[in-house]
Amino acid sequence: MKKPIIALYPSYVASEGRQQVLMRYIRAVEMSGGAPFLLPLTTDADIIETMVDMCDGVIFTGGDDAHPRHYGACLHEGCGDLCPERDAGEMAFAKQFLKTKKPFLAICRGIQLINIMYGGTLYQDINLERGRGLVHRQQPPYTHGTHGVKLNKDGFIAKIVGSDELWVNSMHHQAVKQLGKGLVIEGYATDGVTEALIATDRPFGVAVQWHPECMVDTDEASLKFFKALIKAAK
Repeated sequence: MKKPIIALYPSYVASEGRQQVLMRYIRAVEMSGGAPFLLPLTTDADIIETMVDMCDGVIFTGGDDAHPRHYGACLHEGCGDLCPERDAGEMAFAKQFLKTKKPFLAICRGIQLINIMYGGTLYQDINLERGRGLVHRQQPPYTHGTHGVKLNKDGFIAKIVGSDELWVNSMHHQAVKQLGKGLVIEGYATDGVTEALIATDRPFGVAVQWHPECMVDTDEASLKFFKALIKAAK
């Protein structure tokens, strides 16, 4: 039986001219019944149109911070590593992809990218701009959770995982600030940081701030995100 093609948007190491995707993303897709496919970095409109046509769904993966100019902000001292090449290619791809109703799962940088694409803004550093709360940059290993997330009861994501509470890992220093139009927040950390949202313009558009791909072997709820994406892609 043909498996749905799930495109993965890689990180880009500019100093080495190299794209990369961590195997944990690939394995999560394979475990859930999908066929992972790595997207090449390009801004060529015709190539992007072809890539969008060929995939059944996409995972926007983690990585460097997006440049704040993309959401109308000046560079803050707390902003981390930037990759303008990835910003250009990924945002060009996302712009074309989001014209479709195909499903997406966005992880860490991914939730921030989605918020930008829908017109929202980001905290460039949570501690500097919001004040200190939970530790959102845990030490490895990342296979276990370090803080709770409260989901909207009876919300879309709560129905996916079968609970309105999750214990998640955390590897970020930025987060959603002003929410983009057409997005709905469905989960918060106990310190008020946005941890999960959905897009209302498609049957399946889920974005989370943590890394469920790291926990698929140890946490059933984490694997459910990928299984739900594959189901929607079919």
